[in-house]
Amino acid sequence: MPIKNLLIAYGGSESSDAALDFALFMHDKYDAHVTGLLAHNFAPVNQIVGSWIPEDVRDSIKQAQAQTIKNIEARFKQRTASSSAPDKIHWISKRGEGDETVARYARLYDLTILGRYDAVHGEDQQELHPDMIAMVSGRPVMLVPREFDMSTFNEHAVVAWDGKRASSRALADVMQILKTKSLVTIITVADGHAELSLPDMNVETALQRHGVNTKRVNLERNGKSVGDCILKFVEQAQPRLLVMGAYEHSKFRQSIVGGVTSTVLRKAKVPVIISH
Repeated sequence: MPIKNLLIAYGGSESSDAALDFALFMHDKYDAHVTGLLAHNFAPVNQIVGSWIPEDVRDSIKQAQAQTIKNIEARFKQRTASSSAPDKIHWISKRGEGDETVARYARLYDLTILGRYDAVHGEDQQELHPDMIAMVSGRPVMLVPREFDMSTFNEHAVVAWDGKRASSRALADVMQILKTKSLVTIITVADGHAELSLPDMNVETALQRHGVNTKRVNLERNGKSVGDCILKFVEQAQPRLLVMGAYEHSKFRQSIVGGVTSTVLRKAKVPVIISH
């Protein structure tokens, strides 16, 4: 499916701006719609507590919350004002829990783009979690680091491949993006768990049949974690996009012991697309 419908979770932060820059790049490259989504969770003043707060103070709280929402929308519209297709720029403001709200909308978009460490306004600035959004929505999610410089962008992408369900899903979800790359490097880390051997077929052939120029690299761990091996390769090879499947097992277990996905999302210096 062509990339024509992009969602960006936008909260007005530096991370959101970095993600929006990437979304606008894709907007121009793929002639795609871009929808900014502000998921906020400003709770109304508790009725019991509110009875002790003067009415003018309650009104001030509501006005401040409304002004914050207006300011974020204005920032989004200012940064998208120079779009070559303004009729394809859209805005949604929705109150609700962050991950759940973004995931519900993400189900209707080709790709959802987030800035790393972006938060939902209200309820103590809850952070958005791209792994949870990918899992709940069933759609791919791109995470853009705050420090990513679009001027360094190139058409080299890396696919982390272990032959399992999640990496297969990621490959299918971003095939239209990979077809536009000058080179796609497929990396596999030797960890004893990859499912790579199939008679007469491999991932390189699958990509090449879509016209993708591929290169295959097998990485040895040498005492490093799988996540750190991936990050080290990306640092050396200097691609500007990493594609990978999210972890196969329990999110609860991952949150305790870490994992490949958590490590990469936390440390990668390039945009990462994950699918679950």
